[in-house]
Amino acid sequence: MRSRPGRPECVEACGAVGNDGVARFRDYSEFIFSVFLSYSLLEPCSSFITMKTVARTETDLLTDLPNNIIENILGCLPLRDVVRTSILSREWRHKWASCPDIVFDFWFDQMFLGGHQLEPLVYQILKLHKGPLLKFVLQVPDLKSNPDIDEWVRLLPNNTLQELTLHVSRGEAHRLSSHLLSFQHLRNLRLYNCVLDPLLGFKGFSKLVNLELQRVVLVPESFTTFIASCPAVERLRLIHCTSFDCLELTSPKLKYFEFNGVFKSVSFKNCPVLKDIKLTFSSMEFKRGNFFSIDLVKSLSCLPALEDLQLQAYALEDLVEHEAPNRLPISLNTLKNLHLSDMYFEKIQESSCAICFIRSCPNLQRLNITAFTFDVVDAVADFLRSQTSSESLAHLKTVKMQLFSGIEAEMEFVKYLLASATALEEMAITPQTGSIADGGESILNELKQYPRASPSAEIFSPRASEILCSGNNNGSKHV
Repeated sequence: MRSRPGRPECVEACGAVGNDGVARFRDYSEFIFSVFLSYSLLEPCSSFITMKTVARTETDLLTDLPNNIIENILGCLPLRDVVRTSILSREWRHKWASCPDIVFDFWFDQMFLGGHQLEPLVYQILKLHKGPLLKFVLQVPDLKSNPDIDEWVRLLPNNTLQELTLHVSRGEAHRLSSHLLSFQHLRNLRLYNCVLDPLLGFKGFSKLVNLELQRVVLVPESFTTFIASCPAVERLRLIHCTSFDCLELTSPKLKYFEFNGVFKSVSFKNCPVLKDIKLTFSSMEFKRGNFFSIDLVKSLSCLPALEDLQLQAYALEDLVEHEAPNRLPISLNTLKNLHLSDMYFEKIQESSCAICFIRSCPNLQRLNITAFTFDVVDAVADFLRSQTSSESLAHLKTVKMQLFSGIEAEMEFVKYLLASATALEEMAITPQTGSIADGGESILNELKQYPRASPSAEIFSPRASEILCSGNNNGSKHV
């Protein structure tokens, strides 16, 4: 590389590292970005002499960079600025066309489209693109279903594409063409407001790692086969998609599963490494029948690697039909972190079933409860007051109570946890905004009077930034 006086250290280092330059990319990316951006913002009326002078002194520095560095830099820029690098010099005229990422998103819409039409721009950029294309994102605002989308997909190289995002933000769901199924190198697939119905004989995406479907119309029977034909999937998100009578998952490498919608039952056929599950039900339809909750717990108990679970508390209400015993006949022995959201402390069914479920997680270490309470019901407080401490909470170390209003039922629930958790280290109480006048200080003062099984437990309010020591009951505070 030619040496020039005054060359920035970041660029000198960049030339020295060669193919290993990516490791130091972050050290000088801001400088390169500012250079690119300065050119992209040049007005057409700018002095040709000035532009040419700047190009002579700085553009060669950029041209000297290894191709892999240039590609990484281009990948960090908005598409508008990537295209505008063509004015830097003759050598840069077509470099943008080999950028491995093409992203039509909100920023492209705001910075580039203006009064221009999207369709001809997408066609032109895709047709001029050269070299391997790794990532394609179509996520501009107000995009409606139209035949152009399928034509754009056909222009994508199916032998290199690894990441594809199609976001139809308005109107009816877009029915995807069968050409989508030809991208056998896909590792990330995100679809929004589409219709996905793989044809018979589809062999699957063997390299797909991340699958996100939002408001996607699915055929439940076909989806079961589809997900089974993607054996490398590690992350699966199904958000507001088609309802399932039975959602069946066969995913040997699945580690994270998030679901927001409706299913009446779920079956994890072969998910030996599934560690993290988040379930949110958008309708009460799933509760038709008296065995939903117990069947759900049975399905979860079959997962040998399950450690993190987020679940709406009312999904457990059906356990009361089975008299909500001290603990269930089945246990979630591997579960370490549990988040019960939308906990109605005014409903005795939820309170009793929640305690039953917590007792059935003997190795639980972290518990997060998000309350959702409006009324005071004395029967709930009486029930919680009658509960004796449980040895099944011996490993519980951290408790977070969110949207805490301080009603008697909530206080009794906390009292039960304090009396049972022998290894408890901290309990965080976050008051519900507007429901507690003093920011929760009076609640903390009352909680510090409760007996605690753990001598090292501390109770604090993140909002109040104060900690009440539990080891001495003298009300001392630790900031």
